[in-house]
Amino acid sequence: MEIHQKLTVVGVVLLVVTFLINYYHQENHPDIGFNYAYITGVAMLIAFSISFVMFTKNQLK
Repeated sequence: MEIHQKLTVVGVVLLVVTFLINYYHQENHPDIGFNYAYITGVAMLIAFSISFVMFTKNQLK
């Protein structure tokens, strides 16, 4: 399995974790301003972005 494929799997896991954290936050703490799902969401976007760049770079060669 190549590195960009592993990063894609990590991104998918982070996507699921982000949805679960956001759901928990909305159900149990709707009035608290900071949602920890933002952290996993940003990490997910970074993982998908790096994976996309690596995949595109490999395809252009």
